[in-house]
Amino acid sequence: MSSLSLGIKNIFSRASREQCITNLKKFHVAKMRRKGVQPSASAAVLVPLCSINDISSLLYTVRSANLKSHSGQISFPGGKTDNTETPMETALRETQEEIGLLPNKIDIWGCGPEIPGKDNRMGITPVIGLINDLSEDDLTLNINEVSEVFAVPLQELCNSKNQCYTQFANGIILPVFVADEYKIWGITAYITHMVLSCLLSEDVYRNNWMQSKIDMKYKK
Repeated sequence: MSSLSLGIKNIFSRASREQCITNLKKFHVAKMRRKGVQPSASAAVLVPLCSINDISSLLYTVRSANLKSHSGQISFPGGKTDNTETPMETALRETQEEIGLLPNKIDIWGCGPEIPGKDNRMGITPVIGLINDLSEDDLTLNINEVSEVFAVPLQELCNSKNQCYTQFANGIILPVFVADEYKIWGITAYITHMVLSCLLSEDVYRNNWMQSKIDMKYKK
């Protein structure tokens, strides 16, 4: 894998941005939706591409153990859409509420296609945003919603040793990314896979996660 391909100047360039958004518009997620079922609610998440000490990374949150749904799981900052909000407005609002990152720190690239959540009850729109030179001072965690934030270098996510998959009871197969003690799975892992596929060339992100299976227990 070329370290140059994953360098800040390449990943965060205008050409890279345009390529990513163009590819996202063509990304096909139809196999994740049950036929004839449409989500009854909408949500959006911010996919925070960031540079930390000049290393291109993705930022994740660990949901608070006190939450009624998906407690303790890894996610991107985000939540349900309010009234007439756009996905971008939802993602920025939820990000500020959850981790204190101000909208003026985030350069929005664009949105990916809506992804159906569990049982198709909610449609989730990923919003890609860039945060240059992210530091701890930029973050203030809402401990009622988020217990922790962590960043994973893109190079680690692209390493086939850190890629595997899990299969749900309904037969759906989704990727899992392992980063130290963290296991990124479910919709968050699928969005990670989608963004890496659209942002990086096939020789950099080789998408080898079907080679190894891991069992994950779903929490409601």
